[in-house]
Amino acid sequence: MSPDNKQLLDVCREATAAASALLVKEYEAFCQGGSLEITTKESATDYVTELDGKAQKLIISIIQNHFPDHRFIAEESGAEHIGDPNSPYEWIIDPLDGTLNYIHKRENFGTIIAVQKDGELLAGSMELPLLNQKFYGARGLGSFFNGEPVQLRETKGMTDAVLNCNTMRRAVQGEDGIYRATMPYCASIENTGCAAQEIGEILRGKTDGAFFLGIRLWDIAAGFLLVEEAGGKMKLDPLDPGNPRTGYRCATATTPIFDELWEWVTTKMEL
Repeated sequence: MSPDNKQLLDVCREATAAASALLVKEYEAFCQGGSLEITTKESATDYVTELDGKAQKLIISIIQNHFPDHRFIAEESGAEHIGDPNSPYEWIIDPLDGTLNYIHKRENFGTIIAVQKDGELLAGSMELPLLNQKFYGARGLGSFFNGEPVQLRETKGMTDAVLNCNTMRRAVQGEDGIYRATMPYCASIENTGCAAQEIGEILRGKTDGAFFLGIRLWDIAAGFLLVEEAGGKMKLDPLDPGNPRTGYRCATATTPIFDELWEWVTTKMEL
């Protein structure tokens, strides 16, 4: 028997909570002088820690305990799939979102988990444990923040919008950089280095939208579902359809400003 969306969400939340507890335990030890093995992946600024792998293994083991025949795509496995390639259910996992923040002993980091069936997102969970922020929801069941239904901001237009930009390195480059190009059209642009927090700020009613360049599926899958269930919009395009490692051009926002933001993102944001 196939699981319903509530069952999928329950497992999402169980795995997210377990990973968050592990992250906090190791974070406290690290802050007290413990060691943390840190390496880089595709670039000198793309960090990964030993904890990323530990948290990912924990998440997968919990999900497999409930659904042994499901498959996975996770950050520490790149774009490669784990599990039964024929399963219609795919779990999308970022075990440690905000790795750079974690390394620098900042509190804005967390875990992101989503699940889809035949390409349709069904449930998702994001947790920022040291900020005491839990976001979760399921298709047809709504989107929640710390147990309460999400209420998005009522934005009048782009000139009033507070946005997050997860591509700040590119945003400040050159006269045509994203930051320079966007500032005249919105109230403010912020950057946290943590996709879960940036999407979470929209779900908390604190900001109006966010845009990304080169973002990966595991960073945004849960947020995609949660924003839609809350009445907002999100859209993404692959930067290179033939190479999933290049990531996506993506925007998410409250409904009143989304079309304008997406038009800007698709015409102005280039690699």
